[in-house]
Amino acid sequence: MLGLRFIKVQPTTYLMQFRGGRIVRDGAGLAFFYYAPTTSLVAVPIASADAPFIFEEVTADFQTVTIQGQVTYRVTDPKKLAALMNFTLNPRGQDYVSDEPQKLPQRVINVVNVLARAELQTLPLRQAVRGSEALVQAVRKRLAEATDIQQLGLEILGLSILAIKPTPE
Repeated sequence: MLGLRFIKVQPTTYLMQFRGGRIVRDGAGLAFFYYAPTTSLVAVPIASADAPFIFEEVTADFQTVTIQGQVTYRVTDPKKLAALMNFTLNPRGQDYVSDEPQKLPQRVINVVNVLARAELQTLPLRQAVRGSEALVQAVRKRLAEATDIQQLGLEILGLSILAIKPTPE
């Protein structure tokens, strides 16, 4: 009605209200009325999220293995993430205007993939299949130092590798 709208978000969502290119208010779990024609809303989920992955890599002895696992992360700096990716809500405040929020888990998985590949390329097949815990520790240590993760304002909460299986051949 005349562009006046109400929004209420969960405590696990960090909401920013922009008017004239500046932040008017921001915080987690906000609820307020706003004038839709002059307001942009940015909603960044700050709850922990799980991203399952499965990918194939090659060991030091040129054997292909399949790695299956999961990485758990959360947003620690929603303003930094919102500056790099588009988390803007549509004028009704219900859906995102872009598909970038759905791309965030894949960005995290890509970093895990690169780090796991670097570790696996130093291990022979037998050691890679038996040493999943050592692989997790090495990748997790490098994830904590990864600039890609830090630049997005994320924190890695956990990494688990469920299976490392060689190609049946």
